[in-house]
Amino acid sequence: MEIPQDFYTSVAERHIQASKTMEAEAKIPVEIEGLPETKRLYYDDRYLREFEAKVLKVIDGKYVVLDATAFYPEGGGQPPDRGILEFNGGKSYVRDVQTVGKVILHRIEGDIPPVGSKVKGRLDWSYRHNLMRSHTATHIIIGAARRVLGEHAWQSGAQKGERISRLDITHFRRLTLDEIRKIERLANDVVIKNLPVETIWLPREEAERIYGFRLYQGGVVPGRVIRVVKIDGWDVEACGGTHCERTGEIGLIKIIHTERIQDGVERILFSVGEHALEVTQESEAKIREVADILGVPSERIVESSRTLVEENRELKRRVKQLENEMARSKAIEYVKSARTIRNVRAFLKTFTDVKADFLIKIANEAVKIDPNLILVFISVNRSARVIVRVGEEALKQGLDARIIADETASVLGGRGSGRPTFAQGGGTLIDKVDEALKKAEDIIVKSVEGV
Repeated sequence: MEIPQDFYTSVAERHIQASKTMEAEAKIPVEIEGLPETKRLYYDDRYLREFEAKVLKVIDGKYVVLDATAFYPEGGGQPPDRGILEFNGGKSYVRDVQTVGKVILHRIEGDIPPVGSKVKGRLDWSYRHNLMRSHTATHIIIGAARRVLGEHAWQSGAQKGERISRLDITHFRRLTLDEIRKIERLANDVVIKNLPVETIWLPREEAERIYGFRLYQGGVVPGRVIRVVKIDGWDVEACGGTHCERTGEIGLIKIIHTERIQDGVERILFSVGEHALEVTQESEAKIREVADILGVPSERIVESSRTLVEENRELKRRVKQLENEMARSKAIEYVKSARTIRNVRAFLKTFTDVKADFLIKIANEAVKIDPNLILVFISVNRSARVIVRVGEEALKQGLDARIIADETASVLGGRGSGRPTFAQGGGTLIDKVDEALKKAEDIIVKSVEGV
């Protein structure tokens, strides 16, 4: 069977999200007809920090089109460059760079350069260099993930950042701590080896024939001739982003956190270079702080934390046991104090700053002791909470917790709902608590007397 020449491209377009460059075209509605393609100087020299260019057009006083630029436009998960344009004593700040068709737009603030003038562009090099490191690190990490997790690990998305970057990969379960460590170690092994990062331009069909489907891990790159970024013996992708010349330039890769963002997709957050060192130092500082709080050496914080957790669990278990005992004791007391209304027993009471969960526990215990009992509790804090519990035998006498809770809560300015044997409600009119409790009593009397 003959495979179509555009097979890999077609499959990738179905499975990989569209590039942000295409989104930029929709969000910048400007007229570029008649403008020539912008020469991309960052492809000629990835380390070019300054350049000279001619102003071809200024749009709406804020978008500048140059005949050539070293400013990288947003695309492929890499944010746009930033920097300044200088001209005839004037200065404008480049805040955003986007691609519309084959034309690159520079959104500026400050002085507006005249059309036809020469400008000198200066990149915020520290910012750009960190993005280059992050982009190359992304390629390294996905290569490490495939080697640790298997060939099914596929790049689902990525966003490079100056301090923290993210890589989303396909995987059928959560990453384990051991897998994360192995990925991080392999990635840093590649950094230490200082492998060359090669960029080559190839006809699309030739690139697909040589490298296959994996070429499009980072997304579909447009054009008949595509740019391929290759880390020798490690990873190869079609990519339009800016990269380091060698992997050692990254310095350090540190995985900060992983999370499950959707079924089958794991997100890896990471930092590179000096920012990775900062993250590591911050983690060490937190470890020392915890050690000081626990009053133990850093190497013993895990053991001490486990001991504290176990002690805390035991305390919680004991508190729960005491709460159950107290609820049982109060239930017995309230059953004894209940008064008889026709064929049922009733107990009504207001409380201040008592948790509703504890009152529910008391009510449940009470109807176990006496199924012919109805309890109405109103707990008052900043608002009033109504709790109604009807025993199984009391239910047979015509009592319905839902009706009692709703009508009692209405006095308090609210509503109630629930089941015939248990219902809750509430309101904000706490000055009417006594009136609400009297309303509940009247409903009970009318219900059991059949009025």
